[in-house]
Amino acid sequence: MNVYLFPTELEAKPFRALCPDANIVVSGVGMAATATAIARLDRERGLSADDVVLLCGIAGAYDDSVAVGQVVEVVSEECVELPARFRIRYVQDTPYTTLPRVTSNTVHAMATEPATADIENMEGATLFAMAEVMGFRAVEVRAISNRVRESFNAWRVDEALEALAKELKNIEYAE
Repeated sequence: MNVYLFPTELEAKPFRALCPDANIVVSGVGMAATATAIARLDRERGLSADDVVLLCGIAGAYDDSVAVGQVVEVVSEECVELPARFRIRYVQDTPYTTLPRVTSNTVHAMATEPATADIENMEGATLFAMAEVMGFRAVEVRAISNRVRESFNAWRVDEALEALAKELKNIEYAE
């Protein structure tokens, strides 16, 4: 089973319009909401090693190495706001798609320091942590809506979400 997990209905809406029969779950924003949604999904439907949970949504890029509007697969996540001794970097050794691969910081508040990441989001590390414990396949696909520290008025959310929906509908899987 493929489950498409979106933090908000706004992020899910364009994909829902293109693929109305897709298995879509809206989790809520942030790490706690994502953990709760995944736990509820497991309780209600059961998750196994055959299941893929695709976390899909927007993200901010730290620099020009990732273009606004580009859709990417996150292959590495870290909660950078934790003290260094408590940080865990979650790494996906086997990409799921043929999308460009990036590293990401999972943050509570926007505009953290990039460290070694390309982008930032608010849910990714939770997905990978839950998958590690529960045994399902975790995949994170993000569309870049903005540059980190850019005014919200400059964000290109609609453009990013349209690109995300099209990529998800036509996703090509890595071999």
